[in-house]
Amino acid sequence: MQLYPLRLVTVVGEAVIMEDIAELGLELGASGYTISDVSGHGSRSARNVSSTGGAKTLKVEFVVPTEVATKILEDVSHEYFEHYAIIAWLSDVSVMRGEQYTHKSGG
Repeated sequence: MQLYPLRLVTVVGEAVIMEDIAELGLELGASGYTISDVSGHGSRSARNVSSTGGAKTLKVEFVVPTEVATKILEDVSHEYFEHYAIIAWLSDVSVMRGEQYTHKSGG
């Protein structure tokens, strides 16, 4: 079994910007992303996911090499932190089939 050391970039914030952040990640070199509905409570109160309306919170994640992770976090912080309820973090991960994450497919 071969494991590849990569980085997991996680961004949690308002649903209205998550598709834009996902596309930004692809433009910066991510080969893909995962978006999930989330809810929680933090320093700025509770954030709810509700099928009946209200503020929707999503999480977008990218598994990428360190250079790409840094670009994503820098761009997200500069473009979104001041105007939206958003948080982002970086984690070390080891993944199987990691070659799929180290080279952007397509052109």
